[in-house]
Amino acid sequence: MKMLLIVFRESLEEEIHGLLQTHNVKAFTELHKVGGTGETGAAFHSFSWPGVNSMILTALSDDEAKRLVEGFKMFRDQRAQQQHGAKIPLRVFVLPCEQLV
Repeated sequence: MKMLLIVFRESLEEEIHGLLQTHNVKAFTELHKVGGTGETGAAFHSFSWPGVNSMILTALSDDEAKRLVEGFKMFRDQRAQQQHGAKIPLRVFVLPCEQLV
């Protein structure tokens, strides 16, 4: 089992939810107004650093996680091409996951 930690700019929320639906992800936890900084800049929901991130956690089987990650890669690549190579504010991390309760 894998835990996917998906961090994305709030402006991508509709498309991220669409990817989850396309890949039949029915269970996840979403956190809104997540601040941070990285390759695509800062997002702290302030005058100096406009924008904010969201974060989704979902536990999936290894095969489901692999397919979803591939879907995110395709989305990122298509979006980067549309934006002439600009970095897309989307990161997906995969962690080992064991359900205990």
